[in-house]
Amino acid sequence: MDGHKVERTEEDIIKEAMHEMPYGIYVIGTTADGKPNGMIADWVLQVSFKPRMVLCAFEPDSSSLGRIRQNRYFTVNLLNQEGNGMALARSFVQPSNAAKVRGRSAEAAAQQHDKLAGVDYWLSERAVGCPVIEDALAYLECEAERFEEVGDHVLVFGRVLYGEVINQGEPLTSTYTGWSYSG
Repeated sequence: MDGHKVERTEEDIIKEAMHEMPYGIYVIGTTADGKPNGMIADWVLQVSFKPRMVLCAFEPDSSSLGRIRQNRYFTVNLLNQEGNGMALARSFVQPSNAAKVRGRSAEAAAQQHDKLAGVDYWLSERAVGCPVIEDALAYLECEAERFEEVGDHVLVFGRVLYGEVINQGEPLTSTYTGWSYSG
């Protein structure tokens, strides 16, 4: 060791603090042209009692965001610590369009992922055609009411049309998984 101390920037210090913020782990279900899809999300929260509303944050180039803009509906599936919750979360982490992940080979970047392959789900009636995952702890069916660009994400405000706890257990969280999405 050469005795040089590495200076941390203010941004590094803030990032470290924000890394400690716990989040739930969700699958946002969407559909477009009769094809259901799902994406992993952790920036999801309730923002109103009357009417019941939630907020979900998306990267601007998210295919799920495009699907919500197209048909206005989405589901929020709260994953479960019990059973296959971690396996489900892992299956939804990869983007549908593999080219979105920097540093992949041309062959790997050309792949398209069907994240619902092998996942048991049904299609929501209220959130027209969006997937509800059978092994989720709970789910919400939502209609997008507002889109707001904030910083480097787009916030989608959704009115909750219906929701239900469908399995027993504890919510899957970033604390449990050890994952972080804090930039």
